[in-house]
Amino acid sequence: MPMTFTTVKNTNQETVIHFTSSAAESGTITIANLAASSQARNADTPAVNIVKWSISGELGSKVTINRNSKIVIAAAPENAPYMEANAWGIPITNDNTSDIVVTNGAAKDVTGFLVLRKVAGWATKVEPATYGAYDNESQVGA
Repeated sequence: MPMTFTTVKNTNQETVIHFTSSAAESGTITIANLAASSQARNADTPAVNIVKWSISGELGSKVTINRNSKIVIAAAPENAPYMEANAWGIPITNDNTSDIVVTNGAAKDVTGFLVLRKVAGWATKVEPATYGAYDNESQVGA
């Protein structure tokens, strides 16, 4: 069974992805595809920071998270590591315009969550109510 990604939450600013794997394999989160239903892609290059993560798994398991072929996170899931990067004042901005590759480095069961903050690349379709009754929620911009 291939690595599975499930979108748990997807809003204008934040996307939460749950991943699972039981084989030595990789999977890719394509950041350009993270638009919420209330958003549309704009001309900006999509940029997404990792602001929280948690990973757990069987004894002897390992997970790496790469962006632009560089390791951003390397974890021993048997210890159930996590990081509240944004709360600690250090969001993971390394190569934030690159897709996110999650790799299960051993044929062991692993699972985890990535909390992603969208910082560029999307425009909201919803305008504030201050504009009046003639707002079109399906239109982007004024």
